[in-house]
Amino acid sequence: MSYRVRRVRQGLFAIALASMAVVVSCSTGPSEKELSLLEERRMAMEAAEKQVAQKKAENARLERQLANKKAELQALESKLSSTQQNLAGDQ
Repeated sequence: MSYRVRRVRQGLFAIALASMAVVVSCSTGPSEKELSLLEERRMAMEAAEKQVAQKKAENARLERQLANKKAELQALESKLSSTQQNLAGDQ
């Protein structure tokens, strides 16, 4: 073989080895640091979801309380109106 052909083959072989090294190093899986970071983010997400659920429950409770207060206000305003009418009728 000529010198050029041998050099091209050596170059291709070196490129193939380098490519294999990159592929093998990328497929080793996540590191411990990456796993711990993933676990930390998962826990943060769960905590945020729990907080959202708590806020929704609190919002529903406050909405019920508001509806009760509005109904109470309407009843008291009605009572006040009838009381004022009775007082006006007595005079």
